[in-house]
Amino acid sequence: MSRQRLARSVGLFVLLTTIGRLLGFGREMALAAVFGASDVSDAYTISFSIPGVLFVAFGTAITTVMVPMLAAHRGRGDLDRFRRLAWTLFHTLLLLLLILLAVAMLGSGWLVRIFAPGFTGEQFELARRLTLIMLPGIVFMGMEGWMEGVLNASKRFTAPAAASIPMNLVLIGATWFLGTRYGIEAVAWGSLAGFASQVLLQWGALRRAGVGYLPVLDLGDPELRVAGRRTLPVLLATATRQASQVVNRALASGLPAGSAAALSFAYRVYQLPLGLLAIPLVTVLYPEMAEQGSQQRLRALSSTMNRALRLLTFVMAPITVGTVLLREDITALVYQRGAFDRMDTLMTATALCFYGLGMVPFAWRELLARAMYSLGDTRTPATNGMMSMGLSIVLALVLVRFLDHGGIALATALATWWAAVVLILRLQRRYRDLRFRSLAVGVLQAAVATAVMGGAIALLRVPVLAAAGRWLGAATHGAAGAPGAAGAALAVVAPGASVAPGAVDIAALGFLPRLAGTLVLVAVGAAVYALMLVLLRVEERTYVLDLVRRRGRGSHPSRGASGTGSGGQEVAPGAAAEAARSDDRD
Repeated sequence: MSRQRLARSVGLFVLLTTIGRLLGFGREMALAAVFGASDVSDAYTISFSIPGVLFVAFGTAITTVMVPMLAAHRGRGDLDRFRRLAWTLFHTLLLLLLILLAVAMLGSGWLVRIFAPGFTGEQFELARRLTLIMLPGIVFMGMEGWMEGVLNASKRFTAPAAASIPMNLVLIGATWFLGTRYGIEAVAWGSLAGFASQVLLQWGALRRAGVGYLPVLDLGDPELRVAGRRTLPVLLATATRQASQVVNRALASGLPAGSAAALSFAYRVYQLPLGLLAIPLVTVLYPEMAEQGSQQRLRALSSTMNRALRLLTFVMAPITVGTVLLREDITALVYQRGAFDRMDTLMTATALCFYGLGMVPFAWRELLARAMYSLGDTRTPATNGMMSMGLSIVLALVLVRFLDHGGIALATALATWWAAVVLILRLQRRYRDLRFRSLAVGVLQAAVATAVMGGAIALLRVPVLAAAGRWLGAATHGAAGAPGAAGAALAVVAPGASVAPGAVDIAALGFLPRLAGTLVLVAVGAAVYALMLVLLRVEERTYVLDLVRRRGRGSHPSRGASGTGSGGQEVAPGAAAEAARSDDRD
């Protein structure tokens, strides 16, 4: 896929994903503002995660396996076989999910004890009630996941990318208008309605793609048996990853109040750049890798993987450094309002700092796992996932004693690094034609560029924020402690220290001064990083420019963001036949 075509393909996906992710951010902001980091928000966070964990560990494995199978029929033009297999898979998945739902409903109390063993008394009962309300979301998630797989196999990316938009709008409305009046249980009912909204959005897209409903369930279909055999290893890989999150939440439930919510809020911030930048690239390139892997074109696959891994590195490395250095400012801007106070900000920022260290390997792992699937290897990612989970749990049990909930986030980042590096080594050992020399060079270049950028941000952060506070009316204190004393000399106060007369308390900066200062720091960091890429002659900078120009012009089909099929139906460009799904229900 050419650089220009790749930029166009990612552009539309990024635009829609950006809207959905920002609304997901708004969802978390609303929850933080109304309920803060409290026992109630902890109970909701745990309960909301249970349906997602059960689905991701079960439904995603099936949809991951079915996309290449369906794309093969679509590529050959066998639409009848495509529809028959698609709806056979749908009904099989639906039956399995209904059985899973019935078991989960009966064991809701046990699920809460597994996910949050630290919950007792009223908090446990609240979490159990919320879980019962939201558990049917498993079925809606399964249907939505199947729809995304079918649409991606049909080269339809728009509806799947937009699926989280109605869900997050419903959740924001439920939190602000129902949560403030009727409490957290009303938010739980709104969450269930949000899950259902994703199905409604994509149902129409299925019909436009020529995949109208077909009442068929052929349990004797040989491809159904093949899908079953391939699903088990993928199921293990996804289940182990989710099991690690279950253990993390279980550990957090025994820590001070608000720890589980702080981890959830930080994880949302951590996932935002991954969902906006890394996942769209992996999604668009997965079909190309699948085609190359199925034809054993290993040199072409190696080129595609190196190009993608280098690009992911150059995109995520500066975001990692910026997130770590500006963690308190980012957290305060996003969450600190209403019931979410300064202490909640510090707890969330601590988790964000450690989560942020895992951005680059998370992006690598997503791509490398799909490379394994492209080569027909579903067992290696499963084994890797189980070993990574074990390492994450062991590290969390150790680090939580020293860093509290921050240790849980750090354990996740370290285990992610281990998983990504091991996948690279296994790929290189098994397939001699796969080489990662250019990736190693890219890592060194990114390290140099981000080091210079990080030094600039670290040196400028305090004076820039102080200047923003002075110009835009920060919390300043005169001789008698009155805000804004005239003629006071500018000074900077570290968080937690006493405030001297005339000093600017960085911790007490208002929203506008902190926003202005943070934007200036981001702009300076981006300029320094871009300059370093030019000096280091990094060729991937041209892709970023293509993508920025594409987004600046908008992503209207008439401008080439997507082609049109018969009847003017929208399709994604390029040679891709299917793509991996990105989930916004973390």
